Amino acid sequence: MKRNASLTWLVPIIFILATFAAIVGLITNDGGGIYYFTNVHGQVIQMDGRGIYKFDSLLAGAGFRGTNAVTLFIALPLLLIAYITYIKGSFNGRIILIGALLPLLYCSASMTFSAAYNPLFLVYTAMFSTSLFATIIAITSFELGLLTERIKPGFPYKGIAIYLISSGFLTLLVWMSELLPSFVSGVAPETLGPYTTMYTHGFDSAIITPTFVIIGKYLLKRKPMGILLAAPLLIFCTLVSFYVIGQSIYQYLAGLVFPLVIYVSMVGSWVLMGILAIGFIRSYFHHLSH
Repeated sequence: MKRNASLTWLVPIIFILATFAAIVGLITNDGGGIYYFTNVHGQVIQMDGRGIYKFDSLLAGAGFRGTNAVTLFIALPLLLIAYITYIKGSFNGRIILIGALLPLLYCSASMTFSAAYNPLFLVYTAMFSTSLFATIIAITSFELGLLTERIKPGFPYKGIAIYLISSGFLTLLVWMSELLPSFVSGVAPETLGPYTTMYTHGFDSAIITPTFVIIGKYLLKRKPMGILLAAPLLIFCTLVSFYVIGQSIYQYLAGLVFPLVIYVSMVGSWVLMGILAIGFIRSYFHHLSH
């Protein structure tokens, strides 16, 4: 397949921006450390107080550092490998490139709209913009006709579709389990922290869940767009499982220890989803001609 000129320069820019943001997030440590802040709902919040995340809650700041570590050591190497294979003209490389872009798009959107304002705001914004348009270009410039011709007998349409649809609804269920009790009681969720809205809950419920369900249904109907985006979404799920692990580790190191049931239900479910996603990724490309 012919390379897209825009992607050849957009992806390196994304790589540079993401590398810079991740390194700065990990190495900056100035500030007085943990302090307390009363949010607009009257809740007293434990704040991070260090480095670039000094104005974020301790929960979020530690989570952001975990995200940075996974981005630096897993997501960016994947992006580099995908980009090199794409430049070499690999058909599968183009699909993997979309999958490598999605986690960076998600993380940059999160940092742009949910993290407390800091000196890297324009870096987050530039990363979000370049990731968004690179993803759009990578998807819309794909020759879907060539994809359907490469499908081998036994392609796991149903298995991947069920996984995607289930993952979408599971994500919605996890966030609703926190939001609905808050609406009933009239008390803001504890995880709101110093922020004024639940960005991740809203974004995932409005964008992630519908996307997974729609692509899952497309795949069941064997529509080309469903076949194309199935693998990138599986790659996204795999990276998210690593992000959850990284965030949990950094939160534990910051002194945030949660009940065992949280680690089993929340972290464990994402890890299981990641393991299943890896299996489906292997099956996907096994049934796709090079």
